[in-house]
Amino acid sequence: MRRPLTTFAAVAVTTLSALVGTGQAAHGRAVTGTYSTGGTQAWQPLPTVRIGDDSGGPVDATVVADPAATRQKYAGVGFSLDETSVSNLWKLTPAEREKAVRLLVDPERGAGLDRFRLTIGSPDLIEHLPFWSLDDLPAGVTEDFGLKHFSVRRDIDLHIIDTIKLIQRYNPRATFFASAWSAPAWMKTNNRFTGEVALRPGSTTEHYQVGKLRDDCIDVFARYYVKFVQAYARHGIRVDALTLLNEPGMDVVYPAMDISVAQQQRLALAIKRELRAARLDTQLYVHDFNFWDWRDPNSTATKNYHRIFEDAPDGSVTGAQVRAAADGIAFHPYWGDPGVMRDAREETGKPVHVTETSDLAPSTVLDDFRLDAASYVLWAQTTDQDGGTLHWTPARDNDIDWEQVGATTKWPDRLVKVNTVTKDFTVRDELYGLGQFAKYLAPGDVRLESSATENGVGNVVFRSRNGGYVAVLGNSTGADSRVRVVVGGQKFVVTVPADSFATYRWKGQDSRG
Repeated sequence: MRRPLTTFAAVAVTTLSALVGTGQAAHGRAVTGTYSTGGTQAWQPLPTVRIGDDSGGPVDATVVADPAATRQKYAGVGFSLDETSVSNLWKLTPAEREKAVRLLVDPERGAGLDRFRLTIGSPDLIEHLPFWSLDDLPAGVTEDFGLKHFSVRRDIDLHIIDTIKLIQRYNPRATFFASAWSAPAWMKTNNRFTGEVALRPGSTTEHYQVGKLRDDCIDVFARYYVKFVQAYARHGIRVDALTLLNEPGMDVVYPAMDISVAQQQRLALAIKRELRAARLDTQLYVHDFNFWDWRDPNSTATKNYHRIFEDAPDGSVTGAQVRAAADGIAFHPYWGDPGVMRDAREETGKPVHVTETSDLAPSTVLDDFRLDAASYVLWAQTTDQDGGTLHWTPARDNDIDWEQVGATTKWPDRLVKVNTVTKDFTVRDELYGLGQFAKYLAPGDVRLESSATENGVGNVVFRSRNGGYVAVLGNSTGADSRVRVVVGGQKFVVTVPADSFATYRWKGQDSRG
């Protein structure tokens, strides 16, 4: 059950009253910090303070975290390794490319981004046509239930695997998960890898996705996923999680596929069965779609994919079986209330993840972590000085001219901008705020319930695996803010610079190392 925020606020006030002006365990231990306002002030050291350094005087905000009220485990902050992003990175000189990757992922000299999304075949956004699956068939072959034509050759040729290896060099703790946008064409009812749309009966504006997964291909699609995990493992890349399918049922003409709730249930069980047979511990995230499409009681149009955890009407699958197969729930933020994440976690007990977003704001990362998101992964974040050559469209046109789409679709101002003339790159200031999370948090760190934003100062507080603590504070005001931090029997006061994100670390009372 969700702990009411009013109850937590009351506990916070009681805790603060009991601690201010009293002696504390671990008094005198150092609290170190860094802050970022952007590229000119990035990961700069802050004055060291000590546990117990608190005269009890007035402050602008107070952060109170309860070590007994644990929430989610941190799983990472990062971005997708989609074909467009990788292609642009490979337009840099080798030295500039290494410099870019190091700035993005190195936890010592860069932002330490550590969670990356891979695509199983072509995603919805590519630079180089054609779209592809990992089991495209030669002329004259209509089916491949033995997956004899499965290949990750294109992932090699497009430098996707090379880029992963570069990331691993500079951040050995980097982790990877993967999503498919569609099954191979031959596994679908319309024998088409890209999406196909049609108007809903009786409507002149609403469409549906024509291409559906064939019922007789559920098991082979599960094996297709497992072969991907195994193929990447042979290249030294551990894929630790799969999503069931990217945005199932999305009515678009780029790669997409409809898969009913009943099929989702059967596919989830099949994937887990095939993973076990292959002796793989790869996790499975269900949904991988918008907040709104998980559950929206105020809409009759939402897909309500939460039904994957209900018993199948025909009795063939139980909700308990699917819950046992699912290791997490993946969300996209494009429609709906992000509070759905906390609701889903509390209702199901499953970790929740933001597996695709274009929102670079560190404040959103903080907000989503407070709503129990375990990870936060950005989508398609590297283009060029002109906004890229992007084969992506919102148009519902089955005969669209993809060459024209590529010539006119631009996504400027992503996280990384590659200049194809000068062969160098720039990054947005948000990278440094993102690094205030990724540089200092590690997978397995546990978030603590903490007090709400006060006077423009937001917070998340984690207990690290060695028993210490990490607090990320965001000061959205134009002035430095004096902030009291109270965690269990420890308290101190810091000054958070104006318009910054700051990270503070200290050892707990029972810290190791």
